[in-house]
Amino acid sequence: MIGQKIIHLDTVDSTNNYTANLQNEGKIKHGTVILADEQSAGRGQRGASWSSKAGENLLLSLYLAPDNLSVVHQPALTHFITISIVDFLRKIGISAQIKWPNDIYVNDQKIAGILIENTLRSSSIASSIIGVGLNVNQMEFEQLNATSIRKELGNHFQVQEVLFSWIQEMNKTWQILASGNFDSLKTTYLSHLYLLNEPAIYSDGLDEFQGVIRGVDLDGFLLLERDNTIKKYDLKEIKLVGRNVL
Repeated sequence: MIGQKIIHLDTVDSTNNYTANLQNEGKIKHGTVILADEQSAGRGQRGASWSSKAGENLLLSLYLAPDNLSVVHQPALTHFITISIVDFLRKIGISAQIKWPNDIYVNDQKIAGILIENTLRSSSIASSIIGVGLNVNQMEFEQLNATSIRKELGNHFQVQEVLFSWIQEMNKTWQILASGNFDSLKTTYLSHLYLLNEPAIYSDGLDEFQGVIRGVDLDGFLLLERDNTIKKYDLKEIKLVGRNVL
């Protein structure tokens, strides 16, 4: 079960780092959640930092030790965590989508970011540390294109109550993964995918172009239609510029 043990910290450099240290010391079990009020060095995708006002948002890492989960099914961990957040947000009245591979968006604004760090053993995933930053009560984000639960619904939320409610969704979705129903997870993930089948502007580091997301392959790569051809992209190879069509 996820969330049977929750470790609550006032401040930490990074909940993922803290979780990794516990793992190295053999002091953590599957399903443990490390929750912090503040991170001094939170990390996001592409090596970006994650900035959050102390005590206003949900900052955590989830430690998973899957049973016999093949490396082939590594994308299922992304599907699991993103679907659980979307389902939770929809349960409280917020329509959210998944921006590939694992950001959560509401009305073109980011409400949550995820960083997944897996440890492999031969052809299996020995463990996974999933760091999540979910904006709960923060109202100002400086220059960032972001939103929060409070901005969307107008109410102040207790951060730990948000966590407990979300853990319920995590456990539901984890059961699907644990049962090996990977196709069902992927289908649900695609149904929530931001900009699926919609033209938008992307950059591959060389130039900007119009593309249309057509899906995600078995390895988690983005399938983007460009000039009437489907091309495959990894996270560091493609960046969304905006929704405006050329």
